[in-house]
Amino acid sequence: MNRHAVYERRILAAVGLLALFGGLLVVIQKSGENKEARPSTPATAAPTHKPKPVKKPTAPAAVRIVVTGVGAYDPAGDKSENGQDAGLATDGIASTAWKSEHYRSTFNKPGVGLVLDAGKPVRPASLTLSTETPGYKAQIQVGSAADGPFTSVSGSKQVTGRTVFALKPRLARYVVVWITSMPTGGVAAVNEVRMTARR
Repeated sequence: MNRHAVYERRILAAVGLLALFGGLLVVIQKSGENKEARPSTPATAAPTHKPKPVKKPTAPAAVRIVVTGVGAYDPAGDKSENGQDAGLATDGIASTAWKSEHYRSTFNKPGVGLVLDAGKPVRPASLTLSTETPGYKAQIQVGSAADGPFTSVSGSKQVTGRTVFALKPRLARYVVVWITSMPTGGVAAVNEVRMTARR
């Protein structure tokens, strides 16, 4: 075979290879275009879990305890302290009142009290007292009998027109507004008493 024929064969082989590479490039390019044109599957978003709102604790509801004024408590005196008027402190009328006896000089005994009856053993949480004679000191006591003995369930307070006593939880039927000093004028009045427990 002469040189000229060999040379022609080489040229033909080179042209064939070029054609082959060109075809491959076209195939690869089209494949890439198809991939780009293919719609992508949207990624499914992970479900978001919203945190549940934290509920603030609510204060227990106050439940009224119905009480009736049933007498007075005067252990260090003559055992009488206008007990017949005790019901006026629980009649729902703000203008009526149970009143202590009149003391002209210094109050010279541990105290006198208004006795209230809840009708059954209860565990009161607060007592609200309204008076037309502010300025005396009082505390709240409880017991299982109308004539005592009684145990203190509150601190002593200087009574204003409307005074709220927070009470220590203690089961008892009878409650006493125990008055330990007199206001100017020498008479302590209890116009209305309201008592509540926590549900």
